[in-house]
Amino acid sequence: MKSFILALFLSLSFTIFTQNESDKTQIEITLNNYLDGFYNGDTLKLKAAIKPRLYKFGYWKNKDTGKYKYSNQMTYAKAINYAKDVLEKNQQQGADVIRKVEVLDIGNHIASAKVTGFWGNDYMLLSKEEGKWMIEQVIWEGPLEKQVEQKTTTYYLIRHAEKDRSDKTNRNPHLTEAGLKRANNWANVLKDVKFDLVYSTNYNRTKETAAPTAKANNVEVSFYDPRDMKLKEFIANTKGKKILVVGHSNTTPMFANGLLGDKKYGMIDDNNNANLYIVTVTEDSKSSTVLVVD
Repeated sequence: MKSFILALFLSLSFTIFTQNESDKTQIEITLNNYLDGFYNGDTLKLKAAIKPRLYKFGYWKNKDTGKYKYSNQMTYAKAINYAKDVLEKNQQQGADVIRKVEVLDIGNHIASAKVTGFWGNDYMLLSKEEGKWMIEQVIWEGPLEKQVEQKTTTYYLIRHAEKDRSDKTNRNPHLTEAGLKRANNWANVLKDVKFDLVYSTNYNRTKETAAPTAKANNVEVSFYDPRDMKLKEFIANTKGKKILVVGHSNTTPMFANGLLGDKKYGMIDDNNNANLYIVTVTEDSKSSTVLVVD
C-alpha cells in the first residue's frame, strides 16, 4: 500500500517539476503542500498533493483512558471541504505551529513518508506517475504529544500579465485587455490564499497585475527594485507570512532562486505569462514548485 501522484487540482492549473529535481525534493514539496492545505485552507496546494482516490484514516488517543479510538476515513472530497472550512471560518494555523516532513523510503514508483502536524503524526504512501509524486494513503495518530515551534513562509511569484507591445519605444506600457483579464484571473486562482503582503516592481504592467489580488486581500501594493534587492532583509521582514511577488520574465525566476539559495530556474519564455512559482521556507527546509495557470 504505497502510492502517490499526478492528479489535478483546479481546472486551470497543474504542477510541473523540473527534471533536475530529485525524487526526495519532489516528495518534500508535496508534503509541504499537504500541510499548507490543512493549515491554511489552501485548496490549490492540497489538490496538488493528494490523489482523488485518497484513503486517509487514523486513531485518536483518549486522554482519560489512554486508549486509541478509530477515526473514520477522510476522502479526497472531505479533505478539500475541510480546507475550505479552515479558510471560511478563519481557522488558519499560525506560523509558529509545528510542521515537519520526512521522506522515509523511495522506490521506483512508490514511496513512504512522515508528516508531523499540530494534530499528530501522519504516515503516508505515495506513488509516481508521469514524473510527479502525490499522496494516495494516510494513516495518522493523535494528539501530538510534543510541540516544536517553527515559522513557515510562503512566497508566490508571478510574471506580469500580457503587456501592450504596439509602441516599441514605450518602456512602461500598460496591460492589454487580455492582460487585465489574466490579472483578475490570478486573484481568482489565488482566492484561497490570504496574503499578508503583495509586492510589485514599479511599472504599469506589474502594478496592474498585482492590483486585483492586493484588493481582494485588502492590502496595499509595496514596491521593490530587483536590481537593488536586499534579499536577507526582505526574507527577515517577510518571515512567517504569505507574500505575492510580481515581476518580469528574468526577475521572477531569479527572485525564486534567491529565496531558495539555488540556481534552480531559468528565464521565462517571453510568450509565457502563466508561471506561478511557490516557494515554501521553514526553519529547516526550503522547497518550491511551479504551476502553469492559463
